[in-house]
Amino acid sequence: MTVIRKYPVKASRRPARFTLIELLAVVAIIAILSALLLPVLGKARGRVKTISCLNQQKQTGLSVQSYMSDFSSYFHSPINGNQIKWTNNLINNDYIKNPDILCCPAVGKYSASLNGWLTYGAIYTTNANSCISMKSPIFWETTRIYIFGCSWSISSQSPSFRMYPQNETSESYGRPHLIHENKANMYFLDGHAESRTRSSLGSVLTSDGNTTAYIKYAAEASGQCYISTQ
Repeated sequence: MTVIRKYPVKASRRPARFTLIELLAVVAIIAILSALLLPVLGKARGRVKTISCLNQQKQTGLSVQSYMSDFSSYFHSPINGNQIKWTNNLINNDYIKNPDILCCPAVGKYSASLNGWLTYGAIYTTNANSCISMKSPIFWETTRIYIFGCSWSISSQSPSFRMYPQNETSESYGRPHLIHENKANMYFLDGHAESRTRSSLGSVLTSDGNTTAYIKYAAEASGQCYISTQ
């Protein structure tokens, strides 16, 4: 005898579909969350770039300190009579192996053909033949003396390898660039790097505690500098 078994037939289920109102509600929620999270994420990315910049300045600073150790405690001026910039000097003499550390990560990438112009800026003066020297009494408080950092040229709208921190009228030379949450990262003569606000950058102190009208390089009485021109 043949037994016929009957199995229950499952009812077909159509996939659930969102109504237009539900879709609009989801889109609105996503938009609100994005508006809330994007500033936070942007600030976090900015903080990462600030930390990366400070680390790069410390690496560059080690090369600067090594150079100064080899050249009687003198630091290369931003640019010398042979048009050799301080960054090129460090690279050409093998003090720096990776030129990328000379550029702030918070600014865009620039062509390498610009040959060292668009880097961190070293303090520039009216006399580019003078040099920073750790031996000079002008640097009696090295923790407050910055020698290079984030710099920006108003006229060229780009980083500058030199800066006039005390000259508010010059648009061709660099100024301290407040690119890190309205702060500029600076490397100091004692070997540390930190973010500084515009008001806290201050002026270079002389040996008697007074500030100079313009930041100047310290040089020996002879005015000679120990600069490699390779």
